[in-house]
Amino acid sequence: MKALDIAVIVAYLVLMAGMGFWFMRRNKDADAYFKAGGKLPWWVVSLSIYATMFSSITFISVPAMSFSGNMTYYVISFGILLMAPIVVKWYLPFFRKLKLTSAYEYLEVRFNLPCRLFASTAFILFMVARTAIVAYLPALAITAVTGFDINWSILAVVAITVLYCTVGGVEAVIWSDFVQSIILIGSTALIIAWAICGTDGGFSGFLAKGLDAQKFTVFDWTLDFTKPCFWVVFIGGVVANLASYTSDQCVVQRYMTTPDEKGAARSILFNGVLSFVNCFVFFAMGVALWTFYQSHAAALPAGTKPDAVLPIFIARELPTGLSGLVLAAVAAATMSTLSANLNSAASAFTTDFYRRLWKGRNELLCGKICTVVVGVLGGAMALWLANAEIGNIYDQFQRFLGILTGGLGCLFFMGIFMKCVNGFGATCGLVANYVVCFGLDRIAFEGKPHLLLYGFLGMVACLVVAPIASELRGLRE
Repeated sequence: MKALDIAVIVAYLVLMAGMGFWFMRRNKDADAYFKAGGKLPWWVVSLSIYATMFSSITFISVPAMSFSGNMTYYVISFGILLMAPIVVKWYLPFFRKLKLTSAYEYLEVRFNLPCRLFASTAFILFMVARTAIVAYLPALAITAVTGFDINWSILAVVAITVLYCTVGGVEAVIWSDFVQSIILIGSTALIIAWAICGTDGGFSGFLAKGLDAQKFTVFDWTLDFTKPCFWVVFIGGVVANLASYTSDQCVVQRYMTTPDEKGAARSILFNGVLSFVNCFVFFAMGVALWTFYQSHAAALPAGTKPDAVLPIFIARELPTGLSGLVLAAVAAATMSTLSANLNSAASAFTTDFYRRLWKGRNELLCGKICTVVVGVLGGAMALWLANAEIGNIYDQFQRFLGILTGGLGCLFFMGIFMKCVNGFGATCGLVANYVVCFGLDRIAFEGKPHLLLYGFLGMVACLVVAPIASELRGLRE
């Protein structure tokens, strides 16, 4: 790392902090703090959704997967294209009509208060876990290329994000997401071009080496549900995207920030296409890195872990200044997701608990305090991850996603499409979902399904139990 690289990274961090203070003057009340007054352009919101769903998990772990394996996990992104028009057709009108601040307000209207509070709690816990993983990965990358202590790296990234998110609210979050998404797209193109140009034979060499090693393999049609074959990854991707685009407060909150429903629909559809293409690009990046180091084997230190390959390439192969810009993009991938996590968790707690149960007056202050608290908890968990032995970080994220959010997506699905389900049935179904998910996670047995199926199997349990419990409750009444 040269002085110019460090200067670029510091300048970027200062810019992000400055954006928070710039938008602070517009936060007159909780509505402005959490929904930006519903006045943001659809294209800004679309890129914000993209940056929110795109994180350091994507930036670092996805290329690492195709570097060490192939592109089998790309099938997850098929769920994005499938869900986008469904969300626009059936879910978006509900959220816009009710003018929600928290997505979970709908659950009380449709079912009951326990469903709302349970769902909001599960979401907040997931945000803490996601904050930890998202903060841990870039710190790992920075440490790999600079030798800087990983604990201080985590503290620096989390502290800057908490600062601008707390003072600036969702408007600062969304506009900073917009800036970060532009940096991310440009940096991605730069890395791939540089790696392919550095491969023996250029683009043709990249294709030939990748095809010979079966790096471009996407479809594994085997029927082994204990491994990430096509069917497992596709089902897991559909469930994950169902939960993300219909019950994740990070995304649903952005549906409320455009002036009208048409703008929100455009933001969802454009994000779906962009995310689908982006996912392929990042898997291709991993292949490009593999072909580059096949051509320059001595350039990669022996024993390098897959998650460290991209950071090492950035620091050692890119020109001075550009490497700093791309590492800033790694920070951007982190901060865009962290800021969304913090603001959305704060909006959920403020709306679902503080406003609903305690009828608090100063909701703006509550939102800011919650933002800091979630940031501190997530940062503390990231420090634990940095000092513990863990497995593949992408698998760990998908595990958290399936266990904690699959049931939430199921609740919204039942609310809109299953009119026979009442509040009692929905609560029973939700309990069944978590019994199945946590049971699969904790109990070892032969033939155990792959972790990508945990959320799906929990959802099946919910969809079976909920209507039966609703019918039994109806007969008793």
